[in-house]
Amino acid sequence: MTRKILITGGAGKLGRFVVDEMIGRGDVTVMDLRAPLQKDVKFIEGSVLDFDLLKRSFEGQDCVIHLAAIPNPRTAPADITFNTNVQGTWQVLQAAEDAGVKRVVVISSDAATGLHYNPENWQPQYLPIDEKHPLRPVEFYSLSKEVTEVICRGYANRGKIEIAVIRPTHIVFEHEWPEMVERGSDLQNYHLWAYVEPEDVAQAIRLAAEVPGIAYEIFIVAAADSLGELPTAERAKERWGDRAPEIRNAALYRDNPSAGVFDISRAREILGYEPRSDWRKLYAKAKV
Repeated sequence: MTRKILITGGAGKLGRFVVDEMIGRGDVTVMDLRAPLQKDVKFIEGSVLDFDLLKRSFEGQDCVIHLAAIPNPRTAPADITFNTNVQGTWQVLQAAEDAGVKRVVVISSDAATGLHYNPENWQPQYLPIDEKHPLRPVEFYSLSKEVTEVICRGYANRGKIEIAVIRPTHIVFEHEWPEMVERGSDLQNYHLWAYVEPEDVAQAIRLAAEVPGIAYEIFIVAAADSLGELPTAERAKERWGDRAPEIRNAALYRDNPSAGVFDISRAREILGYEPRSDWRKLYAKAKV
Protein backbone atom coordinates (compact mmCIF):
# COMPACT_ATOMS: atom_id res chain seq x y z
CA MET A 1 0.00 0.00 0.00
CA THR A 2 1.25 3.48 -0.88
CA ARG A 3 1.83 5.44 2.30
CA LYS A 4 1.82 9.10 1.23
CA ILE A 5 -0.06 10.22 -1.88
CA LEU A 6 -0.32 13.72 -3.34
CA ILE A 7 -2.95 14.40 -5.99
CA THR A 8 -2.64 17.48 -8.18
CA GLY A 9 -6.03 18.66 -9.43
CA GLY A 10 -7.79 16.64 -6.75
CA ALA A 11 -10.64 19.15 -6.50
CA GLY A 12 -11.58 18.79 -10.17
CA LYS A 13 -14.38 16.80 -11.80
CA LEU A 14 -12.28 13.67 -12.09
CA GLY A 15 -10.19 14.54 -9.06
CA ARG A 16 -12.97 14.06 -6.54
CA PHE A 17 -13.46 10.47 -7.73
CA VAL A 18 -9.73 9.80 -7.52
CA VAL A 19 -9.55 11.24 -4.00
CA ASP A 20 -12.45 9.01 -2.93
CA GLU A 21 -10.66 6.01 -4.43
CA MET A 22 -7.37 6.78 -2.68
CA ILE A 23 -8.76 7.61 0.76
CA GLY A 24 -7.98 4.62 2.94
CA ARG A 25 -5.04 3.66 0.74
CA GLY A 26 -2.70 6.05 2.50
CA ASP A 27 -2.19 9.62 3.69
CA VAL A 28 -3.79 11.73 0.94
CA THR A 29 -2.93 15.35 0.13
CA VAL A 30 -4.67 17.41 -2.56
CA MET A 31 -2.97 20.26 -4.40
CA ASP A 32 -5.35 22.48 -6.35
CA LEU A 33 -6.49 26.06 -6.84
CA ARG A 34 -9.53 25.33 -4.67
CA ALA A 35 -10.26 23.04 -1.75
CA PRO A 36 -11.51 19.50 -2.43
CA LEU A 37 -14.99 18.36 -1.45
CA GLN A 38 -13.55 15.85 0.99
CA LYS A 39 -12.77 17.30 4.41
CA ASP A 40 -10.60 14.42 5.64
CA VAL A 41 -7.63 15.07 3.35
CA LYS A 42 -4.82 17.58 3.55
CA PHE A 43 -5.01 20.52 1.16
CA ILE A 44 -2.31 22.67 -0.45
CA GLU A 45 -3.60 25.65 -2.41
CA GLY A 46 -1.50 26.31 -5.48
CA SER A 47 -0.74 25.72 -9.12
CA VAL A 48 1.42 23.09 -10.84
CA LEU A 49 3.08 26.05 -12.55
CA ASP A 50 4.59 27.06 -9.18
CA PHE A 51 7.78 25.01 -9.26
CA ASP A 52 9.03 25.93 -5.80
CA LEU A 53 5.68 24.98 -4.25
CA LEU A 54 5.78 21.63 -6.05
CA LYS A 55 9.24 20.84 -4.74
CA ARG A 56 8.28 21.67 -1.17
CA SER A 57 4.98 19.79 -1.38
CA PHE A 58 6.47 16.63 -2.87
CA GLU A 59 9.02 16.14 -0.09
CA GLY A 60 8.30 12.86 1.67
CA GLN A 61 5.60 11.75 -0.78
CA ASP A 62 5.70 8.16 -2.03
CA CYS A 63 3.39 8.72 -5.01
CA VAL A 64 2.19 11.73 -6.99
CA ILE A 65 -0.98 11.48 -9.07
CA HIS A 66 -0.94 14.27 -11.63
CA LEU A 67 -4.45 15.24 -12.76
CA ALA A 68 -4.13 19.02 -12.95
CA ALA A 69 -4.57 20.02 -16.59
CA ILE A 70 -6.86 21.74 -19.05
CA PRO A 71 -9.24 18.87 -19.94
CA ASN A 72 -10.29 19.73 -23.52
CA PRO A 73 -9.74 22.30 -26.30
CA ARG A 74 -12.85 24.29 -25.37
CA THR A 75 -12.03 25.23 -21.78
CA ALA A 76 -9.14 27.67 -22.26
CA PRO A 77 -7.18 29.41 -25.03
CA ALA A 78 -4.52 27.43 -26.88
CA ASP A 79 -1.54 29.09 -25.18
CA ILE A 80 -2.90 28.53 -21.67
CA THR A 81 -3.90 24.95 -22.47
CA PHE A 82 -0.55 24.00 -23.94
CA ASN A 83 1.47 25.72 -21.21
CA THR A 84 -0.58 24.23 -18.37
CA ASN A 85 -0.56 20.71 -19.77
CA VAL A 86 3.01 20.58 -21.03
CA GLN A 87 4.97 22.88 -18.72
CA GLY A 88 2.86 21.69 -15.80
CA THR A 89 3.77 18.06 -16.48
CA TRP A 90 7.46 18.87 -16.86
CA GLN A 91 7.46 20.74 -13.55
CA VAL A 92 5.61 17.96 -11.73
CA LEU A 93 8.07 15.32 -12.95
CA GLN A 94 11.15 17.40 -12.28
CA ALA A 95 9.92 18.29 -8.79
CA ALA A 96 9.03 14.64 -8.15
CA GLU A 97 12.49 13.52 -9.23
CA ASP A 98 14.14 16.20 -7.08
CA ALA A 99 12.05 15.16 -4.07
CA GLY A 100 12.75 11.45 -4.47
CA VAL A 101 9.16 10.42 -5.25
CA LYS A 102 9.05 6.74 -6.25
CA ARG A 103 5.97 6.59 -8.50
CA VAL A 104 4.10 9.18 -10.57
CA VAL A 105 0.78 8.50 -12.28
CA VAL A 106 -0.01 10.97 -15.06
CA ILE A 107 -3.33 11.49 -16.82
CA SER A 108 -3.10 11.77 -20.58
CA SER A 109 -5.99 11.28 -23.03
CA ASP A 110 -7.00 9.19 -25.99
CA ALA A 111 -6.83 12.53 -27.83
CA ALA A 112 -3.07 11.91 -28.00
CA THR A 113 -3.80 9.58 -30.91
CA GLY A 114 -4.95 12.54 -32.98
CA LEU A 115 -8.25 10.80 -33.70
CA HIS A 116 -10.34 13.58 -32.11
CA TYR A 117 -10.55 17.29 -32.99
CA ASN A 118 -8.17 16.65 -35.90
CA PRO A 119 -8.29 16.33 -39.72
CA GLU A 120 -11.06 14.15 -41.10
CA ASN A 121 -8.62 12.10 -43.18
CA TRP A 122 -6.95 10.72 -40.04
CA GLN A 123 -8.82 7.66 -38.86
CA PRO A 124 -7.97 4.49 -36.90
CA GLN A 125 -5.38 2.42 -38.70
CA TYR A 126 -6.74 -0.76 -37.13
CA LEU A 127 -9.16 -1.96 -34.46
CA PRO A 128 -9.04 -2.21 -31.58
CA ILE A 129 -6.78 0.80 -31.07
CA ASP A 130 -3.98 -0.11 -28.67
CA GLU A 131 -1.09 1.74 -27.04
CA LYS A 132 1.11 1.09 -30.11
CA HIS A 133 -1.26 2.81 -32.51
CA PRO A 134 0.43 5.67 -34.44
CA LEU A 135 -0.08 9.16 -33.01
CA ARG A 136 -0.87 12.08 -35.31
CA PRO A 137 -2.29 15.02 -33.35
CA VAL A 138 -2.20 18.49 -34.91
CA GLU A 139 -4.74 20.39 -32.78
CA PHE A 140 -3.29 22.10 -29.68
CA TYR A 141 -5.04 20.07 -26.96
CA SER A 142 -4.31 16.70 -28.58
CA LEU A 143 -0.73 17.78 -29.23
CA SER A 144 -0.32 18.79 -25.58
CA LYS A 145 -1.25 15.25 -24.58
CA GLU A 146 1.23 13.63 -26.94
CA VAL A 147 3.97 15.94 -25.65
CA THR A 148 2.93 15.08 -22.08
CA GLU A 149 3.56 11.41 -22.86
CA VAL A 150 6.92 12.19 -24.46
CA ILE A 151 7.99 14.07 -21.34
CA CYS A 152 6.91 11.15 -19.16
CA ARG A 153 8.94 8.71 -21.25
CA GLY A 154 11.99 10.95 -21.02
CA TYR A 155 11.86 11.11 -17.23
CA ALA A 156 11.27 7.37 -16.95
CA ASN A 157 14.32 6.80 -19.14
CA ARG A 158 16.40 8.68 -16.58
CA GLY A 159 15.65 5.82 -14.19
CA LYS A 160 14.90 7.80 -11.05
CA ILE A 161 11.11 7.62 -10.98
CA GLU A 162 8.54 5.09 -12.14
CA ILE A 163 5.82 6.53 -14.37
CA ALA A 164 2.43 5.13 -15.31
CA VAL A 165 0.43 7.08 -17.89
CA ILE A 166 -3.33 6.62 -17.92
CA ARG A 167 -4.88 7.36 -21.33
CA PRO A 168 -8.66 7.44 -20.72
CA THR A 169 -11.27 7.70 -23.42
CA HIS A 170 -14.07 10.25 -23.07
CA ILE A 171 -15.05 10.45 -19.40
CA VAL A 172 -18.80 10.79 -18.97
CA PHE A 173 -20.00 12.83 -16.01
CA GLU A 174 -23.56 13.07 -14.73
CA HIS A 175 -24.63 16.01 -16.90
CA GLU A 176 -23.88 13.88 -19.98
CA TRP A 177 -26.00 10.86 -18.99
CA PRO A 178 -29.12 12.05 -20.87
CA GLU A 179 -27.07 12.16 -24.10
CA MET A 180 -25.88 8.55 -24.05
CA VAL A 181 -28.39 7.18 -26.56
CA GLU A 182 -28.04 10.12 -28.95
CA ARG A 183 -24.25 9.91 -28.89
CA GLY A 184 -24.36 6.17 -29.43
CA SER A 185 -26.56 6.52 -32.50
CA ASP A 186 -24.37 9.25 -34.04
CA LEU A 187 -22.35 7.59 -36.80
CA GLN A 188 -19.88 10.49 -36.79
CA ASN A 189 -19.40 10.58 -33.01
CA TYR A 190 -15.98 12.19 -32.67
CA HIS A 191 -15.12 10.13 -29.60
CA LEU A 192 -15.55 7.00 -31.75
CA TRP A 193 -18.39 5.84 -29.43
CA ALA A 194 -15.82 5.35 -26.65
CA TYR A 195 -16.62 6.27 -23.07
CA VAL A 196 -15.69 5.51 -19.49
CA GLU A 197 -17.15 6.42 -16.12
CA PRO A 198 -14.96 8.44 -13.75
CA GLU A 199 -15.10 5.66 -11.15
CA ASP A 200 -13.35 3.33 -13.60
CA VAL A 201 -10.66 5.90 -14.35
CA ALA A 202 -10.13 6.28 -10.60
CA GLN A 203 -9.88 2.50 -10.29
CA ALA A 204 -7.16 2.39 -12.96
CA ILE A 205 -5.27 5.24 -11.31
CA ARG A 206 -5.29 3.48 -7.95
CA LEU A 207 -4.02 0.28 -9.52
CA ALA A 208 -1.33 2.18 -11.41
CA ALA A 209 -0.21 3.80 -8.17
CA GLU A 210 0.12 0.44 -6.43
CA VAL A 211 1.07 -2.31 -8.87
CA PRO A 212 4.79 -3.20 -8.58
CA GLY A 213 7.28 -3.51 -11.39
CA ILE A 214 6.37 -0.51 -13.57
CA ALA A 215 9.18 1.53 -15.10
CA TYR A 216 7.22 3.31 -17.82
CA GLU A 217 3.84 2.17 -19.09
CA ILE A 218 0.88 3.67 -20.96
CA PHE A 219 -2.57 2.24 -20.27
CA ILE A 220 -5.69 2.88 -22.31
CA VAL A 221 -8.67 2.99 -19.96
CA ALA A 222 -12.21 2.67 -21.28
CA ALA A 223 -15.48 0.83 -20.86
CA ALA A 224 -15.59 -2.69 -22.23
CA ASP A 225 -18.22 -1.72 -24.79
CA SER A 226 -19.16 1.12 -27.13
CA LEU A 227 -22.05 3.54 -26.93
CA GLY A 228 -24.99 2.46 -29.05
CA GLU A 229 -26.64 -0.74 -30.18
CA LEU A 230 -25.00 -1.33 -33.57
CA PRO A 231 -22.12 -3.86 -33.57
CA THR A 232 -18.78 -2.05 -33.57
CA ALA A 233 -17.30 -3.72 -36.66
CA GLU A 234 -20.48 -3.07 -38.63
CA ARG A 235 -20.53 0.56 -37.54
CA ALA A 236 -16.88 1.01 -38.59
CA LYS A 237 -17.73 -0.25 -42.07
CA GLU A 238 -20.71 2.07 -42.27
CA ARG A 239 -18.69 5.09 -41.19
CA TRP A 240 -15.52 4.57 -43.21
CA GLY A 241 -16.69 2.40 -46.07
CA ASP A 242 -13.83 1.13 -48.22
CA ARG A 243 -11.40 2.85 -45.83
CA ALA A 244 -12.67 0.93 -42.80
CA PRO A 245 -9.80 0.01 -40.49
CA GLU A 246 -8.41 -3.50 -40.37
CA ILE A 247 -9.86 -5.66 -37.59
CA ARG A 248 -6.81 -7.15 -35.90
CA ASN A 249 -8.68 -8.96 -33.14
CA ALA A 250 -11.67 -10.55 -34.82
CA ALA A 251 -12.33 -12.73 -31.77
CA LEU A 252 -12.93 -9.65 -29.63
CA TYR A 253 -15.80 -8.44 -31.81
CA ARG A 254 -17.10 -11.95 -32.39
CA ASP A 255 -17.34 -12.64 -28.65
CA ASN A 256 -18.57 -9.14 -27.81
CA PRO A 257 -20.00 -7.43 -30.92
CA SER A 258 -20.30 -4.11 -29.07
CA ALA A 259 -16.69 -4.15 -27.79
CA GLY A 260 -15.04 -0.74 -27.79
CA VAL A 261 -12.73 0.61 -30.48
CA PHE A 262 -10.01 1.11 -27.85
CA ASP A 263 -8.11 -1.90 -26.53
CA ILE A 264 -8.07 -2.16 -22.72
CA SER A 265 -6.32 -5.52 -22.55
CA ARG A 266 -3.01 -4.04 -21.36
CA ALA A 267 -4.68 -2.34 -18.39
CA ARG A 268 -6.49 -5.57 -17.62
CA GLU A 269 -3.41 -7.76 -17.82
CA ILE A 270 -0.88 -5.55 -16.03
CA LEU A 271 -3.02 -3.53 -13.65
CA GLY A 272 -5.89 -5.93 -13.03
CA TYR A 273 -8.30 -3.26 -14.30
CA GLU A 274 -11.88 -4.43 -14.75
CA PRO A 275 -14.34 -1.80 -15.99
CA ARG A 276 -17.82 -1.50 -14.55
CA SER A 277 -18.96 1.32 -16.87
CA ASP A 278 -22.43 0.78 -18.33
CA TRP A 279 -23.97 3.52 -20.48
CA ARG A 280 -27.41 1.91 -20.34
CA LYS A 281 -27.51 2.23 -16.55
CA LEU A 282 -26.37 5.84 -16.77
CA TYR A 283 -29.07 6.67 -19.28
CA ALA A 284 -31.68 4.94 -17.13
CA LYS A 285 -30.58 6.97 -14.11
CA ALA A 286 -30.89 10.18 -16.11
CA LYS A 287 -34.53 9.38 -16.92
CA VAL A 288 -35.57 8.83 -13.28
